[in-house]
Order: sequence, then C-alpha cells, then structure tokens
Amino acid sequence: MRLATTANIALSGLQTIDGVATEVGDRVLVKNQADASENGIYTASEGQWFRAADARTARTMQKGTTVHVQQGAVSSDFVYAFETLNPVIGTDAITLAFFLSEDTLGDATAAATAAASSAAAALTSKNAAATSATNAGTSATAASGSATAAAGSASTAATSATNAGTSASAASGSASGAATSATNAGNSATAAAGSASAASGSATAASTSATNAATSATNAATSATAAANSVAALSYTFSTTTADADPGNGALRLNNATAASATAAYVDNLDAGGATVNGILDTFDDSTNTIKGQLTLRSKAWAAISYVYNVTGTVVDGSGYRKLTLAYVSGSGALPTTAGGIWLMFDRAGDKGADGLGAGDFTGPASSVSDNIVTFNGTSGKAGKDSGIKASDLIAGPASAVADNIATFNGTTGKIAKDSGVAVSSLAPKASPTFTGVPAAPTAAPGTNTTQLATTGFVKAAIDVVLGGVSATFDTLAEIAAGMLQKATDNTGIVAGFTSTAVNDGTKSSGIYTPSPLGGNYRYCTNSGAFALAAPTQAGDYSMCIQIINSATAGPITFTGFPVAPMPGNLLTTTNGQRFNLHITKLNGQVTGQVEACQ
Repeated sequence: MRLATTANIALSGLQTIDGVATEVGDRVLVKNQADASENGIYTASEGQWFRAADARTARTMQKGTTVHVQQGAVSSDFVYAFETLNPVIGTDAITLAFFLSEDTLGDATAAATAAASSAAAALTSKNAAATSATNAGTSATAASGSATAAAGSASTAATSATNAGTSASAASGSASGAATSATNAGNSATAAAGSASAASGSATAASTSATNAATSATNAATSATAAANSVAALSYTFSTTTADADPGNGALRLNNATAASATAAYVDNLDAGGATVNGILDTFDDSTNTIKGQLTLRSKAWAAISYVYNVTGTVVDGSGYRKLTLAYVSGSGALPTTAGGIWLMFDRAGDKGADGLGAGDFTGPASSVSDNIVTFNGTSGKAGKDSGIKASDLIAGPASAVADNIATFNGTTGKIAKDSGVAVSSLAPKASPTFTGVPAAPTAAPGTNTTQLATTGFVKAAIDVVLGGVSATFDTLAEIAAGMLQKATDNTGIVAGFTSTAVNDGTKSSGIYTPSPLGGNYRYCTNSGAFALAAPTQAGDYSMCIQIINSATAGPITFTGFPVAPMPGNLLTTTNGQRFNLHITKLNGQVTGQVEACQ
C-alpha cells in the first residue's frame, strides 16, 4: 500500500490521507471506516473508489494476511494484518491490527544482541566454576594426606585425629559444595547457550521477515504498476440473450450464444453494484494499436470458466450500454446463466509505435480499398498509394511473392500488400498491343471526333445516322448501290434516271396510314378494311406513288390532310383484286393526290 487511513473517509475523490495527498491509481489500505464492512484495499480515483482488483475476494483478505504501508505520518513502514476469518466482502465487518514496524524489528535485533552477550557471560561463568571445582578436589586430596599422617603420630594422635577429622569433614563439604557449584554453573552455561541460540533464531526470523516485507513491497509496487495499466474487474450478471440492445442494469451479453463465436459484447453502463462505469468502458478503445487490449470474462463461482477476447474496434455508445468489438482468443467452460455472476476484466494494449522506414519496409496510406492495385507514392520505392484500380478478380498470391508480379492491397488498412498472381510481362504493351479474348472498352458519345478508340457500338450508331432510318432493304452499301444502279436502256433519251424496287408497307385494315418517301418513293400496301390515308409529313418537295391492292375484305379509304381526286373514269372501289395507283406530289409545300385505276 502507498497509504493507510487513520479515520473514517469518503470512498471517492482525491484527498489527503495520513498527511499525504493521494494520486490516481494509489493503493490505499482503508481500515478505520465507521461501517467496518467497507474496510479493505482500494484504488484511489478522481471519482468513485473501487476495491483493488487483487482484493475483492475473501481469499485475498483472509485472516493472517499482512500488508505493508509505504508512506504516511502515522503508518509509514507499518505492517497491518487482517483479522476476520472468511469475510463476505461488502457484508462482513473487516478488522485490521498493527503487526510490525521498523521500530519493532529494531527491538528484536537489540534483544538478540543482548541474548548473545548473556550467553558469552554465562560461558565465562561456567569456565570459572570448573576451575573452582578442580581446586577443591586438590584441597580434598591434601586433607586426606594430612589425616593419614596424624593417625601415625602417637603423641598427638587424638588431637591430630580430631583436628584431621574436622578438617577432612570441612574439606569434604567444601569439595561437595564445589562440585554442586560446578554442576549449577554447567546448567547455567547450557541454559545461556540455549538462550543465545533462541535469540539468534529470533534475529534470523526477524531478518527473514524484513526481507519478506521488502519483497512484498517490491511485489506491491509491481502490482500497482500493472494495476495502472489495467481496469479493475467489474462485477456483472450474464444475460444469455444475444440481441444488440441494453442487457439491463448490471448485466452484459454477447452477440452469439456460442462464446467462442462472439464478435461483440453489449455491456450496461451500470455494474452489478449499481455503480456507473461507462467512463471506464469508454477507455477500452484509447490505445492507438489495432488491438486495443484484452477483455476477460470469468465466472465468479468457477475459475475454470473463462473467455479471453481482443478488443479491436471503437467503443460505441448504445444509449444506456456500450458496444465492444471483439475477436475471440481462447476460453473454456460454459458461461453462467442470467442468475450467475461474472467478472469483466480489461488489460489495455500499448499505443502503436511509429512506422519504420528501414530497408525493404513498405508503408501504404491510412486506408485503402481491398484488392485495389498498389502504385508507388514517390520515387523512394518505400511508400505506396491506392491506384483506385480494382483487381477483385485476382487470387491472393503465395506466402512468398513471385518476382515482377503486380501487388494489390490485402485488406483496407493500406499496410499489407499481396501478390496478385498477374505478371507484368503478361500485360499488353502500350505500343501496338495484341489483345486476346473479347476485349471491351467504353463507347464514345455519338459525334465524338477525338483520338478516343471507337467501339463497334460507336460505329453502328454512326452508320445508323448516315442511313437515316432507312428500311432493312437499304441498310448496306451493296443494297444502296444496287438501288441506285442505272441501266443503259433506262437512260435512253434522258440525262439521268434510276430504277428501284417498291417497298411493301404491309396490310391496312383500320386506323391511319401515313406513307413516307424516306426509304423509297415507290410503295404498296394491301386494303383489308376501312382505313384513313394521311398526307406524308416529310419536309422538302417530292413525288411518290403508292399502289393499293384490294383484298376480299377491302373497305373504303378516306383521305386526310390533302385533296385527292380520281382521274376521269378511275373511281376508287373495294372490288376484290382491283388495284389503284395513288400519285402524291408535294411542290412548294402543297400536297396533292390523284387516283389511277390499274388495267
């Protein structure tokens, strides 16, 4: 922990704790809350504080777990221990107690030093006691010799004996006391040695605890760094429906019932505890990397049920929920039903580094059209651009390119190219190309007079303009030439003349028939019922003749738009098989007609 509280605090916003201002991401030991169920390890934030990702279960706050505090006027270098057995997080009161400090460690070291000094003093005492015992033994031997000499002296035997006995008794008592003293000294030395050994063990244990505390501090700093790059686990319930819609307060869902096939997640803006977390969710796309980070969904009840996805797109606001674009990585187990709980954890990817420009590197535009052909963007040979020319019919080339084959974009990022499978040598040269198959080209607009290539469609349209809509009888040069052929016998007595074949205008039995001199001045039709014959509308002056052939159902003919008069004795009838020639002349804008019966 960076800090530990000394009083009840509000679990939100940056604030001063134990004399030190908190910063975003600080790990804080909260131990003095009025509601003891709120105690635990939190991550400081400008908004709502949440329990640290590694301190949200009973396992990580079990009785006996210790935490080291780095800074603070009161708790700097203090170690606290959790004292609640199997706490239910958010429900049970969580208590902590002072466990160890640097001062305590110093006291243990001093005790070990004093014990070692005591052991040395005890050893000296033991040696002195042993010397005293040796001296006492020597005295006893001398006293025994004196007693023997006294017994051999007759004149002083009684006195000497009495004195010797007394001396012997005293010497014996002295020896016995010296032996007892030596034994006691030995026991004292043994006890002192044991005390020294115990003190040395205590010092070793204290040193080990200090080393472990330093290691824990290092690990905590590493965890804090990792936590700064991670989003704490968010609690949700899991919805088994797959619709792109708000899954409901505190719920999330995938867009596929098979977790491994899911490509999107729909996450409510509130977590299972009712906290608003859309601000956290919106940070999931902050990385400039293609892969924004890894999203893990883990069952609260079964650790073996877990799925990992790459977040690959922009976080989309779905009005009350967020949409995440996913790419499946790995997973196992069946995600829990609606009643089950699930942790949502996110590890952000680092930002994308700058593109390199080393030898052989290729960089394209920020975006491109997949399968479009790549062209060089400059003369360096390192940067490409989208030509705008589609090559969607090309098959992706092999893993290694074929020399001199054309490259096309492989995707839409503009960064990856592929072998189109088309060799440059297979393309037609610009000068005098030879095409195969059925080549096609855009058809120019009618009347175009440029260097643009002329297609068959353009040529056909141009010929139709020249022909002016004549009938199929005159739609080739051979037919036109034959129609204009002048025979020598037809030219007798005239300067110029022509022959032609009459045009069949078909059967007329109703409606209006409007003949036209275009395509032929000599025409004929069959009368199979009453119909009207209107004056031609062709501009200019002309003369034409129309032969009318009556059939068995011939009807009367009425004329409209111009006057028609029969030649004397040539009345128009409906007699079957009878033929009439209608001569039409337009001169100076006036149209007239005459009917002539055929013999």
